Amino acid sequence: MNSLNMLEEATNSDVKSVWEKCCSLIKEQIPGPSFRTWFNPIEPIKIENGNIFLMIPNQFFIEWLDGRYSELIKSSLLSVYNQELNVSYVVKDQLSQQIALEENISQPVYSIPKTPSQGYDVDLSKFDTFLNSRYTFDNFIEGNGNKFAKAAALAVSEKPGKTSFNPLVIYGGAGLGKTHLIQAIGNYVRQHHPTKKIAYVTSENFTNDFVIAIRNDKVQEFSRLYRNFDILMVDDIQFFADKGKTQEEFFHTFNTLHQMGKQIVLTSDRPPKELKHVEERLISRFQWGLVTDIQPPDLETRIAILQKRSEEDGVYLPPDVCEFVAMNITTNIRELEGSLIKLLAYASISNTELTLDLAKSVLKDTIAIKKKNLSIDMVQKTVASYYNIPEDMLRAKTRKKEVVEARQICMYLIKEILGSSLKTIGLHFGGRDHSTVIYACKLVDEWMTANPKIKDDIEIIKRKIELAGY
Repeated sequence: MNSLNMLEEATNSDVKSVWEKCCSLIKEQIPGPSFRTWFNPIEPIKIENGNIFLMIPNQFFIEWLDGRYSELIKSSLLSVYNQELNVSYVVKDQLSQQIALEENISQPVYSIPKTPSQGYDVDLSKFDTFLNSRYTFDNFIEGNGNKFAKAAALAVSEKPGKTSFNPLVIYGGAGLGKTHLIQAIGNYVRQHHPTKKIAYVTSENFTNDFVIAIRNDKVQEFSRLYRNFDILMVDDIQFFADKGKTQEEFFHTFNTLHQMGKQIVLTSDRPPKELKHVEERLISRFQWGLVTDIQPPDLETRIAILQKRSEEDGVYLPPDVCEFVAMNITTNIRELEGSLIKLLAYASISNTELTLDLAKSVLKDTIAIKKKNLSIDMVQKTVASYYNIPEDMLRAKTRKKEVVEARQICMYLIKEILGSSLKTIGLHFGGRDHSTVIYACKLVDEWMTANPKIKDDIEIIKRKIELAGY
C-alpha cells in the first residue's frame, strides 16, 4: 500500500480509537508536560500487518520516543489492541513528499519536459529534489522586519515573471527566514501554477552540478537544463565568490531566463553591492529588479514565533517563559526555536512543569544571559509602559488620579526591588520629599492587602522588570 493510501486511512476510526485509548493509558504514567510535548503531536495513520504507523513532526521525535517511551507505548498498545504491534514512525514532511511523488500532483523540482528537438539525453534523476513543504506563507510569521520582503515574495508567487521584481533578491543575516520565504514562493507556485517548471538550489548545489557537468563533458546539457525553468531560485549567492567559471555560467543562465520573462529569485547574506569577489556584471544584474532585506525580528514577532512553534508541537508555553526567551534571543530565529526545543526536552526529562526559573537555569549557557544593572529609570519606564502613561508624567507635578497611583506604585517597586534610599527615590520623581516616598510605600502595601487586582498588577510589573534586567 502506498503513502497516499496511508494518508487516506488517517481518518480510519479503528486506528484513531486504538491510539486514543493507548494515549489515555500513557497519560496516567508520565507527567503532563512530557505527555503534551511528545504525544500530543502524534497522529495515527493505520494498523497493517502487525504494525501501527504513527505520523510525527520530525526525526528528533523518533530518537526520543524510541529511547524513552518505546516499551511504554508497546505495552499500552498490547493492553488496548490485545495483540503485539510494532511501531513505525513516519516523518510528516517525508510523507508529504512521497505523496507528491506518487500522485504526480505537480512537476518535481528540476523536472523539465523532454522533446526530441532538444537532441540531448539528460539524467534528471540526480536533480530530483523537493521543496520543504513546511515552508509556506501561511506559517511565515510576519513582523516589521520582514513585512516588505514577504509582500514582494507573495507578489512574485502570484505572477511569476510578470512583475518588475525580477530578479527578486532577499538578503539578511543567518536564521532570519530567507530560505523560508524563497521556498514559500516555490511551494505557492507549485500549488497555484502546477505547469510551471521550478528549480530551487543553493549556490553550492549549482556549483557542484556544474563541476560534474564539466567532468562528464555535459556542459551543454547542464546549460539547457537550467535555462528551461520558468522559475529559478538560488539560495546564498554569496558563495559564488571566487568561482569564476560558475559565475560565467550563471551570468549566461541569468540573461537567458530574464530575456524570456522567466522569474529569478535569489537570497544572500548581504546586499548585492557588498558581495566580494563576484563579477561586477553579475552584481549589476542582481540589482535589475527588487532588492529587499529581512531584519532581525522585534520582540512581538519573536513572541509570535515561539507561540506558533509551541502550538505546532502541541505543547503549552507559559507566557512568562515565552517572553523571557524572546527577550534574550534577539537576532536569530533558528536559535530562538532551538532554545524552545531544549526547554521542552529538559522539562520532559526532569518531569517538571516549564517555569521561568527552569528556563533561566536551562538556557543560562545557551543564550549567555547577562544580568544588567537595574536602574530607577528602567523601573520607571516599565511602570509607565504598563499603565500606558508618558514616562515624564511620573516625575511631573500633576495630581491626576491614574498618574498619582502609578507614581506611588513605581516608588514602592524601586524601594522593593532596588533598595534605593528614600532621598534618592524622591529625587528621581521631581525632587519630592522622603516623606512622600514613605507614604507611597505604605499606601501600596495597604492596596495589595485589600485589592487582589493591584497585587496581581504589581506582580506582573515586577516580572517585567526582572525580565528587563537580563
